[in-house]
Amino acid sequence: MIRKLFPLALFFSLSCFATPSVEVLFSTNPSVVKVHVANKKGNHGVGSGVVVAKNYIVTNCHVIANSQGIHVTKYGVSYSPDALIADWKSDLCILKFKFLELKPVIMTSTAKVEYETDVFTKSYGGNAAKPGSSFGTVKAKFEYNGYQIIQSSASFSLGASGGGLFNYKGELLGITTFKTPGRSAFYYSMPVEIIEEMLNNGKEISVTTAPERAFWDTSEENQPFFMRVVSALNKKDWNKLFLISRDWVKDEPDADESNFHLGLANYHQDNQTIAKELFEKVVSQNTKHTLSYLYLYKIAKLNDNRVEMDEYQSIINQLDSNIDLANE
Repeated sequence: MIRKLFPLALFFSLSCFATPSVEVLFSTNPSVVKVHVANKKGNHGVGSGVVVAKNYIVTNCHVIANSQGIHVTKYGVSYSPDALIADWKSDLCILKFKFLELKPVIMTSTAKVEYETDVFTKSYGGNAAKPGSSFGTVKAKFEYNGYQIIQSSASFSLGASGGGLFNYKGELLGITTFKTPGRSAFYYSMPVEIIEEMLNNGKEISVTTAPERAFWDTSEENQPFFMRVVSALNKKDWNKLFLISRDWVKDEPDADESNFHLGLANYHQDNQTIAKELFEKVVSQNTKHTLSYLYLYKIAKLNDNRVEMDEYQSIINQLDSNIDLANE
């Protein structure tokens, strides 16, 4: 059982993904800051933050929770907040300042973001002097309290929560927040729509005591379905995956990811006919769901259906050229 997922840190990574223009990469630098905190014992910690409006910086609540002092730095200048807007469960906290002379980002809607959209992260990792980036694509979106959490392949490691996930126009999509354990980790960002709601309707507070844990930091049975399937996937426990995804489909009958995961469970339990129907349902709704096409390819290969294999191979190569079908 996954009892805990991990806050994160970003690192600069070389990859085979197309990268945004140098102008876009540099345009986001002024809006990403380093967040410094001190606890009761005097220990110092760091995280990241993103300027989302004049005098407002968003970070993850777990960066500043229960701290005794907070300040952010940029270009050698230190700024101290005088208030806080917190959504502890969503793990998003907005720091308010009186005189913050830093450029806000442009935020865009996550609802319109398609799978396989190119994205990059921007954050301070390992207490770096300058923000670094990693690159990838949107791999999934999950429903959360009326919002959509983004899973991307832009990787990050432990230590620098609160960075930004940007599209290649330099627009903020979300705040990089947590990852699953293991080498084949999943990387999640909280959407900007929550930030906008907090800016418009959030109440200011002056204490950093966390009244509740972030939803991703609770026991597995209390987590949303998209997180509950992770332990089954990591352990290749296909019966557990089937049971969880079956309930997920009951709760979200038309969601891409609920149907995909139920299809995946059926595929690994040798129920190819049901699996194929589910994968076909997903791609009929989402023509950029690469993993569904991948498993449709695998089913076609098992049945030696060369026509379908060629069709799915062509689609997969267009969506994600990093997938090596020769080893599938």
